[in-house]
Amino acid sequence: MTEELLSKIVFAIKGSYKFKIHNEKNEEIEIDFTTPWRWVSMMEELEKVLGKKFPEDLESSETREFFDKLCVELKVQCS
Repeated sequence: MTEELLSKIVFAIKGSYKFKIHNEKNEEIEIDFTTPWRWVSMMEELEKVLGKKFPEDLESSETREFFDKLCVELKVQCS
């Protein structure tokens, strides 16, 4: 539902599902809101991007400590 809604909003605003923007390096990139989108596992993707293996048990105190330290390391504010 979210995929369809966002796609329709982009089309209503831009007249197309695709449009170009400039990134922080001033390079032109195309963003494509055409459905269907590629679905990814958030945890797997974060592990890949950060190069860290997350604990399996997400409810343990060790996991809480792991993520607290990770937030400090990455300078992410998380209450």
